[in-house]
Amino acid sequence: MQIEKFNEKKLQKEIEEFEKGSKKLFISTDDTTVCWRIWGKGQPIIFLHGGYGSWRHWIKQVTYLSKDYQILVPDMPGFGDSSDLKSDHTPENISLNLYQTFRKLNITDLDNINLVGFSFGGLISGHLSYQFLKKGIELKNLILVGPGGTGARRGPMREMVRRTPNMSFEKILKAHFENLKILMINNPKNIDLLSLYIQLENTNNHRLKSRPISATNTLIKILEKQNIIPYLIFGEKDATVGPYLEERISLFREACKDVRIHVEIDAGHWIMYEKPDRFNNLVKEIIN
Repeated sequence: MQIEKFNEKKLQKEIEEFEKGSKKLFISTDDTTVCWRIWGKGQPIIFLHGGYGSWRHWIKQVTYLSKDYQILVPDMPGFGDSSDLKSDHTPENISLNLYQTFRKLNITDLDNINLVGFSFGGLISGHLSYQFLKKGIELKNLILVGPGGTGARRGPMREMVRRTPNMSFEKILKAHFENLKILMINNPKNIDLLSLYIQLENTNNHRLKSRPISATNTLIKILEKQNIIPYLIFGEKDATVGPYLEERISLFREACKDVRIHVEIDAGHWIMYEKPDRFNNLVKEIIN
């Protein structure tokens, strides 16, 4: 990838092309305003992005999967175009406000809701699943992609490159490129200008520091209160997992009555961007 070819306006237009087919709604509660984007018709699939993220984490899913499903992607409170919470940013409060705003979307097919959460969004998905359950709604599928909140050890990795105010724009882009290599994408050849732009925009627009929450075991604890069978998807080379995949699987097996697992060979943490065709087909297989 040639960073000197980075064209912010051109990449923004590329993002707008994906967004153009969506219905963009701002839904308020007493605690916040959540921005939801909706594509397509059919069985509903809710996608929750990761920490330091936004709806753009799912940029390679929304168009393809909306041909067969209704795709609903919020920016979670504290991220992207959504407001911060007035209350504390706990998994319970975040998931409650996502549930409340989702119900205001007037989605009618409540018997076939599929929920897919990535990283920090996987952790929140477990809590959102519980919010649905408390209201008598059982999810059709809960799909967790490299989820945080397991309490397992974090994979050893190089320290992320810090960006400072005195850095040139080129140096900031190079820092993001290195950070994508360290944390998100296994094969550097899969880091393109669009992923670099998404990383730049996401980190510029987040307010919530999600990592301390992801380091807890809150996902495991909330799954213990449910009878759902989650489907786990991990990249073989997920830097957040490192050599501790078995540790995570054991924790899920202890918490859930059963668990299904898929490990994608040669994929990193942001598996749905690095291996979009494989990921999209896998989601369809699970749902169908």
